[in-house]
Amino acid sequence: MRAINALQDWGINMSKKSVSSNLEGKELLAFYKARIDEFENERASLLDSIEKCSVQAGELHRLDWENRRRADEIRELQKALSDAHAFLFEERQRLLTLQAENDELRLQEIEDRKRIQQLIEYDPVVAARAGPSSKSDANMDALLLKIESLNAQLNEQRQLANERIQALVEDRVIREQEEQAHRALMNQQLEQAAQKLRQTEEMLRQATKDSILARRDKQQAEERAILAGEELLFEKQLSREEISALKRKAVEEVRELKQHNESKLDDIAGNLRKQLKVREDELINLGSVHTATKAQLEKRVTELEARSCKLAEQNKALDQRRHMDMEGFAADATHLRKMLASIDRKLHEMRLIDRLGEDDRLDSILAHLRQKNPSVLEDSDVTHGAGDRNSGRQSGGGNGSEVSFSVKSELAKGLREVKGRIKGLEDRLASKKKALAAEGMTCGSRSVISHSGKK
Repeated sequence: MRAINALQDWGINMSKKSVSSNLEGKELLAFYKARIDEFENERASLLDSIEKCSVQAGELHRLDWENRRRADEIRELQKALSDAHAFLFEERQRLLTLQAENDELRLQEIEDRKRIQQLIEYDPVVAARAGPSSKSDANMDALLLKIESLNAQLNEQRQLANERIQALVEDRVIREQEEQAHRALMNQQLEQAAQKLRQTEEMLRQATKDSILARRDKQQAEERAILAGEELLFEKQLSREEISALKRKAVEEVRELKQHNESKLDDIAGNLRKQLKVREDELINLGSVHTATKAQLEKRVTELEARSCKLAEQNKALDQRRHMDMEGFAADATHLRKMLASIDRKLHEMRLIDRLGEDDRLDSILAHLRQKNPSVLEDSDVTHGAGDRNSGRQSGGGNGSEVSFSVKSELAKGLREVKGRIKGLEDRLASKKKALAAEGMTCGSRSVISHSGKK
């Protein structure tokens, strides 16, 4: 279409030239100036249209890129949520394991009591007092407690499994929704690409058609140009006579125009000098603004570097604190193992006391056991227990029961201390989880703030 318009304009120009050949010099100059202004206006309008198209394309590209970035962030957050669910289920599994171990310890305690009761029953006097019902009651209590513990563990495991299945189902639904959205987006992009392909094919077909029509119009225009050339040759013979007269007149007009243009050129040179001075002043102002902006940016860079160093120090302190916490957990576990060994020794002492009674070898055997497996309980309690046993040996009649009572009290105290230590460990684990969750939220907010600062 542009080629056709150009050919039509050329034909119009040819006709206008034939008409303007009869015009005078000033009118001819005005005519060409008007034509140049028209071409300049058309060129400016085309450049504006191209600029608008480029701005729209840039905005579309920016929005597309922002959409992709947000989709990536959503996928990362969903992945982090899935990891958090998995970590939560693992911690709950560990808690259930600790509860199961606690139940096992309670059952072990009941078994120990049962063994103690069996040892007591070996004495015929005590067996006659207790009667046959105490053994059955102890067995029944142990079995009931074991059944209750197993039922509680089964219910907790069932609840944990149901929650884990529900979380997995929700995660699967979310992933299916994401996949459907992604598939719909891909289908939409495919349809858009197919539509663009059809539009491109249509434009190619139209351009081919326009090219063929332009070629035909060009041939017709060439034929018309040949005819017009013959007419111009005839007119040229007529215009030669007029040219000689017009040359003399043109020389005079050129001389006048030259004088006028020289005066006008001086005025233009003065205006350009003034504009040059103004531009130099603006350049100086821009240089000062650039210097101030550079100083502000350097200051900002310094502040950001200091902040980065501070954050690195904080991260190092957090790592040291975690390391110290892990060392504390290891020390507590070691102490608990020692306390359990001490409790086992106390149980063995109690069995020896019940078995030997008032035998003279009892003190030497107990001293040998304490020297071989030192206790981690308080020294005052151990000393007090030893004093009670010595006084029981000297008193004669009821020494076996007093020593047994002292060992039992130490055993009960050791068990209470073990339970307290286990509860302390659970509290520290809970506080550590809360601290880790708070640190994770703080790190996430810092990463979001740094990401927005980079933007």
